[in-house]
Amino acid sequence: MNDNVENLILAQLRDIRDEFRRMDQRFDALEAKVDDLAIRAQSTEGVLFGLGGYIRSIDQRVEHIEQKLGIE
Repeated sequence: MNDNVENLILAQLRDIRDEFRRMDQRFDALEAKVDDLAIRAQSTEGVLFGLGGYIRSIDQRVEHIEQKLGIE
């Protein structure tokens, strides 16, 4: 009877270890996705910053043209 109990405990411990390994793999995959999202967010931020500068430049040009034409 004692051997059966030990075998059951060992089997359960193996199952727990295997589940932790699967969870670790899932965590690694999730971590990679989060890293990818962070990179994409930084890229989007850079594009928006660039567009803001471009729009500011256009606005300054329009203001300059309005001043030259006397339209304000």
